[in-house]
Amino acid sequence: MVANSSILNGVRKSFACAAALSVLTTAIVLPGCGSDSGETASVAEVQSDLLLADKPESAISLTEVAEAFAPSEDSEEVSVASQEVTLTGRIDAGDFQAFQDDQATFMLSELPADGHGADDPDHEDNCPFCKRRAANAPKAIVNMVDEAGAILPTDARKLLGVSEGDRIVAVGMATFDDTVNTITLQCRGVYVDK
Repeated sequence: MVANSSILNGVRKSFACAAALSVLTTAIVLPGCGSDSGETASVAEVQSDLLLADKPESAISLTEVAEAFAPSEDSEEVSVASQEVTLTGRIDAGDFQAFQDDQATFMLSELPADGHGADDPDHEDNCPFCKRRAANAPKAIVNMVDEAGAILPTDARKLLGVSEGDRIVAVGMATFDDTVNTITLQCRGVYVDK
């Protein structure tokens, strides 16, 4: 009976500690639940740093970025691991979700060739040439990053005011993985081409 009594006392002490910890956690967490003005202010500050007022010149397609990483015919030339690029594309991931929830990451797809079906938003879905080109083109994963290179923890839709289907120009440091035909862009600026 003594053994059961000491076990019961241990359970009571554990329960009391858990209850006290729960009350303390609630007291610390609840005061911040009603206001997100600090988050709103910081989103506005970050937004002003990331959204470009003027469209960057000389933006290249995703295919051109991938080709820039292709091995050169010149055996003396060393392949580049990463390089600064200005690329253009459409926010789209095909059959998948284009945005990563709770972080500033999204997927870009190749734009149709200049002048080819530019006036018809459904053209790419109906044109065999455009379908083939889009299927073979690389995709780009765009990570909006801070000065330290960390991906921002705010959904890109909220941070940049973008949505699936928007055409953008993005500036940043790119790498290319030819095994999955994907560009990864550590992006520091976006122009939304509306």
